[in-house]
Amino acid sequence: MPRFHISAEDAQGPLVVGVDIGSGGTRAAVYDVSGREVGALHHKVSHTFTVDDDGTSTIDADQVVEEIRTALAAVLTAGPLPGQVRAIGFDTFASSLVAVDASGAALTPCITYADTRCQPQIERLAATLDVDDLHERTGARLHSSYTAPRLAWLREEHPEVFARTERFMALGEYAALKLLGTAALGTASAAWSGMIDRRTGLYEPELLEAAGVGASAMGPALDPSDALPVDGTPLAAEFPQLKDAVWLPVIGDGLAANLGIGALGSGTWGISTATSGAIRQLLSTEIPTLPSGLWAYRVDQQRTLVGSAMSDCGRVLDWCRTELAMPHDVGKTDTASLFSGPPSDGTPLVIPFFSGERGTKWRGDSRAVFANVGASTTWKDMLRGAMEGVALSFLRIADQMREAGGEPERIVLSGGMTGVVPEWLHLLSDALGMPIDHVAVSRSTMRGAAVMALEQAAPGEAVAEAPVLTHVEPVAAHQDYYRERLERFEKLADLA
Repeated sequence: MPRFHISAEDAQGPLVVGVDIGSGGTRAAVYDVSGREVGALHHKVSHTFTVDDDGTSTIDADQVVEEIRTALAAVLTAGPLPGQVRAIGFDTFASSLVAVDASGAALTPCITYADTRCQPQIERLAATLDVDDLHERTGARLHSSYTAPRLAWLREEHPEVFARTERFMALGEYAALKLLGTAALGTASAAWSGMIDRRTGLYEPELLEAAGVGASAMGPALDPSDALPVDGTPLAAEFPQLKDAVWLPVIGDGLAANLGIGALGSGTWGISTATSGAIRQLLSTEIPTLPSGLWAYRVDQQRTLVGSAMSDCGRVLDWCRTELAMPHDVGKTDTASLFSGPPSDGTPLVIPFFSGERGTKWRGDSRAVFANVGASTTWKDMLRGAMEGVALSFLRIADQMREAGGEPERIVLSGGMTGVVPEWLHLLSDALGMPIDHVAVSRSTMRGAAVMALEQAAPGEAVAEAPVLTHVEPVAAHQDYYRERLERFEKLADLA
């Protein structure tokens, strides 16, 4: 992978710090005005979620605050900085909730995006609310990752905690409270709650009432331009290197991922191919009617992040490797020929919903289906069909993306799954009918947080483009195959 860093000697100010809270750890790094990591000034503190069979998925919020302090100390005190830090960009895994009392103490662990204990509350809310109308207004569906059903769960299952709560905060908002003395919730993070109007940035009264909270219990949504000065805060006292910086209100990792790989404007789609997958686009135009399979998260007064996700992307490849009795010595040569070859009508049609369906129809109880499998079907046929199924999952999202924002000028893609089998891009490019640039950016979400910080620290300065590892062009003759397959995919998916 090309090295997308810059030496301390070559770094140009102003500098910014990116902080990223992911499912696997807390990271921090120093970036120069080009948006490239400076030398070896990066650090990670690993962590894991606490999980249980009842759907619990949590992490101690104060532990994360201490991890931020540790990571900042590592990158700010390793040696002289090659310039002044002017801004701190901050992202966390999207969808998080911490109940906080009047003294600012956490009453609960941070409930993560993966916590599903509020499933019964979703069903009750869906029976009393117009979910399609709310989707149009908030850009989000009723789902266990969003805040309203979680608040209803907390009210019903832990009434004593609910009664003592002064504010319900996102994890990044709580971290700002502890580090700066002031809670700061970014508009993009507030939008991920599923409770604010995508056009106004204000909380939806209908959802507040359904959850049993007042607007004062939720943090106001702050745009990136509402950055907080660090000078005079506990953070500046602890790290004088940050006294001239501003702290940007927290954003979600999806927005950060797009910014990090270079999907900066409305003409570019950003695709992620990790365990899960997503297509995202930053639009600066109004979306009059939001397609039913997409979400839309307000970023600021001008921009909205629109897109959709799938639970099973790299997970499909992992399942195939484990369950299809693939030979242990399968290498890149095998997958290159398998995925680069022309499509065949004899390939199994696969609905890859191993973990249920998110975009585009949001059916959590859906499961995977393998069709057109016969006695002569080989593991190679099954693998090809499964990865075509992933490509079709992206295509059905892409069709709705085109409804919302038109045809993209460019597609940039990153993710560990594509790093393992880069040849599968031939399938995806053919299905989408678009060229794809597989870009090389380590720690892309953290870089995205830094790019957001540079909007405030160096407005108008263009950041460096991410190096392109692979450019893939579609084969026009293959697109009819994928269109016909998509029709069958949708019919079969409705039965899954």
